[in-house]
Amino acid sequence: MAEREVSSNAKGAVLPSRSPAPVRREVRETGLQTLRQQQAWLQNVVTCVPARLDEAMSNTPEFIKEGYGLDPESRLWIYRGMFPIRMVESLQVDFPGVAYALGAEAFEELVMNYVEEHPSSSWTLNHLGMHFPAYLAKIPSRQRIFLHHLAVLEWNLAQVFDEPEVPALTPERLQTLSPDDWENLVLKPRPTSRLLKFDYPVSHYLHQVDNDLEPRRPAKAAQRVLILRKGYQMNRVILPEGGYFILKQLFAGKKLAQAIDQLVRRYPDVGPTELQRWFHQWGDWGIFQA
Repeated sequence: MAEREVSSNAKGAVLPSRSPAPVRREVRETGLQTLRQQQAWLQNVVTCVPARLDEAMSNTPEFIKEGYGLDPESRLWIYRGMFPIRMVESLQVDFPGVAYALGAEAFEELVMNYVEEHPSSSWTLNHLGMHFPAYLAKIPSRQRIFLHHLAVLEWNLAQVFDEPEVPALTPERLQTLSPDDWENLVLKPRPTSRLLKFDYPVSHYLHQVDNDLEPRRPAKAAQRVLILRKGYQMNRVILPEGGYFILKQLFAGKKLAQAIDQLVRRYPDVGPTELQRWFHQWGDWGIFQA
């Protein structure tokens, strides 16, 4: 008898020599939900506020069947129970400093209150923290201003990390400019550069959190921070008053000559040598667009 070659899968089970003919089933529209309806219902149940949960789950058997030894409500609760955990984890990633400052239990409670007021409305949790800094400024806590400023820093760091890469203006390119070019030059910041000013030294605090140095809430002190990304490396630079002032003018679209003129009027102690050193650093860091 001639032997016939057969196929098997990774577990050794014999596979058919050809696929069976597809079974066609007639689907009636009456009594069945469309995929869009099923998705909308599941999103509503998983993300709704606790006060509306009983109403949202009232028709669960119409959408979910029993299975794996679980009734429909128990199967649904697996997803419902995981969603708040994912939101807490997501905001912990974006706001590690705030999470440390509050402690795990208080941070989780804060997140639950926050998402009740600002529920997720996107397919991705990357946007969940959009209103978090402003929300912290309103909470009934004596450290709300500190937490607000810390969250502003952390949210800007998260945004800069996802910004598109744009070619940078190099020091070599600046050296080729004529005096007339310098007079009318407008330096535009790259999307990966952000300029921020805070009432607390939140950048120092976050650095200590990142390095497990167990910091305490700092005393009030102004801090000016330049956020920049080179490749995929995030950096924060603490700026002097004069450096922050001229960058703020440039980031607002002022011509370079105008920005320098306003700088020397307000900070006469800033000389040409220091100004040249700043621009050389900023060129090396690539904070302006080519």
